[in-house]
Amino acid sequence: MKRSFLIILSSALVITIMTYLIGGSSLLTEGFRVSLNTALQSALMLVASFLVIGQIQVLLSKEVLDQWLQRFSGIKGVVMSALAGGLFPGGPYIYYPFVVSFKGKDIPFYIIISFLYGKMVFDVTRIPMEISLVSPTVALVRNIITFPIPIIVGLIAERYLANRTMDSFLEEIGDADGSNHDNS
Repeated sequence: MKRSFLIILSSALVITIMTYLIGGSSLLTEGFRVSLNTALQSALMLVASFLVIGQIQVLLSKEVLDQWLQRFSGIKGVVMSALAGGLFPGGPYIYYPFVVSFKGKDIPFYIIISFLYGKMVFDVTRIPMEISLVSPTVALVRNIITFPIPIIVGLIAERYLANRTMDSFLEEIGDADGSNHDNS
C-alpha cells in the first residue's frame, strides 16, 4: 500500500475511535452517514469529470494541440491557458488528472503552469461565494489585484523554461512513467 493511503487510513481510524469515545455509537453513526453522503457526491463528480477528461483527450489530439500552440504561443498562449484554468470546473481532484492527461503530448511547461495558476487565482466558481460571504467590493478588488499573477508566472516560466515540456519535467524528477516511486 502507498504510504499516503496508510497515513490517511491511520488518521481515519484514530478519529473514528475518538468519535466513538466522545459521543458513542450515535455520533459514530452520524459521522458515517455524513461520510457516505460526501463520498457519493464526490464519486458522481469524479465519474463525470473523468468522462469529460476522456472525451477531451480524444478531441485534443497531439496534432490539434500542436496547431493550437502554434496559434497561441507566447503571451497569447499564457493568457489563454490562464483563462482556461479559471473557467475549468471542479476542484484539484478534477483538474490535476486533466493536466496529467496531456502527458505524452509535448505541452510546453509554461502552458501547464499558466493553466494551474489560472485555476488557483481566477477560479470563477469562487466569485459568487466571495460576493455573498465577504462583499462585492472585496471580491472585485481581490480579482483586480490578483489578475496579473497567473500571466506573470506563465511568462516567467516561458522565459526560463521555454524549451521544457511537461514530459521532460516529469522525466527530470524521475516520474517518467507517471507512477510514484517513493510510495508516498
